[in-house]
Amino acid sequence: MMKFNYLLLAVVISVLGLSTQGIAASDLELPIEELAKESVLPVFDRLEIVRARKVKTAGKWEVSGNFSWLMSEPIFDTSRVGMSVYKHTDEETSWGGQFFYYSSGLSEYSKQLKKQYRLDYNRAPKPQYGAFVDYNMKLFYGKMSLSKNTTMNTHLLGLLSAGMTQYENQMYPGVTAGVGYKFYFSSNISLRTDLRLFIHQAPIPFKQGAILETDPVPDKSSFKERIHYTNLLDIGLNWLF
Repeated sequence: MMKFNYLLLAVVISVLGLSTQGIAASDLELPIEELAKESVLPVFDRLEIVRARKVKTAGKWEVSGNFSWLMSEPIFDTSRVGMSVYKHTDEETSWGGQFFYYSSGLSEYSKQLKKQYRLDYNRAPKPQYGAFVDYNMKLFYGKMSLSKNTTMNTHLLGLLSAGMTQYENQMYPGVTAGVGYKFYFSSNISLRTDLRLFIHQAPIPFKQGAILETDPVPDKSSFKERIHYTNLLDIGLNWLF
């Protein structure tokens, strides 16, 4: 029995050795497309939609309707609606004007303070409307693949603007800086989202002896001022013509 096991082991080793020599002696040929690559590109049925630049903006005008929020404003309900008009000087830059109206209400937090502690922040000056000059730098033009036959064109933007905001007592200057992204549904219709840092001079809504309901009603111009830093989120629908 022991001799038989040794004989079987010798046969297996011999067969494996011959198989290895046969593989080494033969040349293996594989198609190039089946070899591993560091990156793989998507396969499109129509390559012209990938190579062509569908959205051309140089020399065109663009109008948009916008809705935005001042995300870190604790006192006022600072959602706002507005309209923007832009002139595309070339494929890299555009200049525009923004005009918007603020909501006139208070935030939920302020309403709770009024209910619990009788603090009435309607006495503080509230923002009413604003006008800004906006500069856009088109940092990157790209395409998103939705299927093998369709793509969505996109623009990544660098944003910088300056302007004035009208409060109930007076106007205050401000600047914004941030990034934006456009998604084109066609060559002239797009959805745009902006995220900006809004730095502006504004009245301080907290004033001792003026906010309690039992306090004398203060004059709007009596509130002190300071620089405010607020995150601004904006969504707009744009028409290029």
